Amino acid sequence: MIKALKKGLIGFGLIGVWGSAFLVYEDAHAQASHLFRTYKHEVPQKLPETPEAVSEGKKVYEKRCWYCHGIEGRGDGPAAITMFPKPRNFTRNEYKVRSTPFGSVPTDEDLFRIITSGIEGTAMPFWSTISEAERWQVLYYVKTFNEQFKKEATPKVIPISVVAPTPESVKRGEELFREMKCFECHGDDARGNGPLTVALQTEWNMPYRARDLTKGWNFKGGNRAEDIYRTVSTGFNETPMGSYLEKLSDEDRWHLAHFVKSVAKDMASDVVVKVKLHEGDQLPSEPLDENWSKASPVEIPLAGQIIASPRHWTPSIDAIMVSALYNNDEIAFLVEWDDSTNKQEEIFRDAVSLQFPTKIPESLKKPYFAMGDSSGAVNLWNWKAHWQEGFGQIMEAPEAEPGMVIEMNAKGFKNVTTQPPESQNVTGRGIYKNGRWKVVVKRTLKTEDVKGDIQFEIGKLIPVAFAVWDGSNSDVAGQKSISTWYYVMLEKPVPRTVFAYVLVAIVMGASVEMWFIARLRRFPPKLEEQ
Repeated sequence: MIKALKKGLIGFGLIGVWGSAFLVYEDAHAQASHLFRTYKHEVPQKLPETPEAVSEGKKVYEKRCWYCHGIEGRGDGPAAITMFPKPRNFTRNEYKVRSTPFGSVPTDEDLFRIITSGIEGTAMPFWSTISEAERWQVLYYVKTFNEQFKKEATPKVIPISVVAPTPESVKRGEELFREMKCFECHGDDARGNGPLTVALQTEWNMPYRARDLTKGWNFKGGNRAEDIYRTVSTGFNETPMGSYLEKLSDEDRWHLAHFVKSVAKDMASDVVVKVKLHEGDQLPSEPLDENWSKASPVEIPLAGQIIASPRHWTPSIDAIMVSALYNNDEIAFLVEWDDSTNKQEEIFRDAVSLQFPTKIPESLKKPYFAMGDSSGAVNLWNWKAHWQEGFGQIMEAPEAEPGMVIEMNAKGFKNVTTQPPESQNVTGRGIYKNGRWKVVVKRTLKTEDVKGDIQFEIGKLIPVAFAVWDGSNSDVAGQKSISTWYYVMLEKPVPRTVFAYVLVAIVMGASVEMWFIARLRRFPPKLEEQ
């Protein structure tokens, strides 16, 4: 069944000119997976840059590109207001992914790669869906918006050597990460939560977010060591990310690239969160409890909620990690996500919500993944940081704080009710440390409210969806990052008799083998006479 579910996954993520959006090919209850862009390095034979090619490129641009980048290429198309980061202004040298020095325009090949690949973490989709000729033609037309392309007809390309990764190289790269003060933007743990990034967002309200280097899938222009080396060498035009071409030797840039590659990870996503049986008396209540290492974490992609107003076109949380354990009485979830600021205000608070149908579906039909519908209610567990009055705006403390969990039911965005006090059974506790929230929510497997609460059963696929709010991004109400339906499954315990049977089989097998060996020694086979 799980394999069938994996095959049925439908695209969900940042697509087309609308940034975050949903692809629903079969029905509104379809499963989802994140649609990642892969940076393509290969470039086919170049099409001649002729007036005819530019003219054809104008047609492609006015059909495919203007809605985001504007009819004059100024990044002010009608869809631009919905996007973060904003579409490129082609009249300025805002090009990020280049093989050329800082301040230079990209090569034609650089532009072709980006048009083909798209840029992860932005609304720029991959355009491998159009012909190679159309991609060459449209990039030639895009170049007409900026006179610098005429002045740098053949921009210089930074050569890329090769330095093999070694433990020593990674260690030296970590030292350079400190020496060059990369942590001031990217953070001590490279989660994009350095003090400069926090100040840019919280104090100066500037639209710059340092990249979370632990999320390898979210790198601009690829996440190979060679791609990282190129970015360190070239920098990103018109951003705080400058070039280290003159500041570091070629070898040191490779060391730094190898260190960044070592902290980057791939998304460990799956359809099902497997809930393991915990042998202890009590489930862990604290986010840092070592017992969570026994769980099997699953990373789930998120996208902005754009189904109902108020829509969220500029989400800052793109993934959540989920682990779960259960015992005979309770179930506990550990949810984790990166947050560069931990900024809390009166209205805008960091929060997370787990959503279940009120009843385990007996068929493939489920409530609508966005807050249920009139024919299918959902059970919501909402944990909110700093719910109590008196907490400061920013906290970086080793101790966990409870926040508050509220249980609710919903039959759509406009039909949400809070359960009465006697039905509030979920508890929660969270901790913010090193740019990451870790929140534990717990509840008994069964409750008396069988109509309003999900009742957990061992061995069944139970739909679950998630929502996260980022206070520093002014997330509130429907402005949030969400997933579609995934599943949790409480794994069936292995009977102890199974181990006994295995032991008996081993003993019996060993006994038979010993008997044969003893018999052979006692009655050795006779050699036939020649």
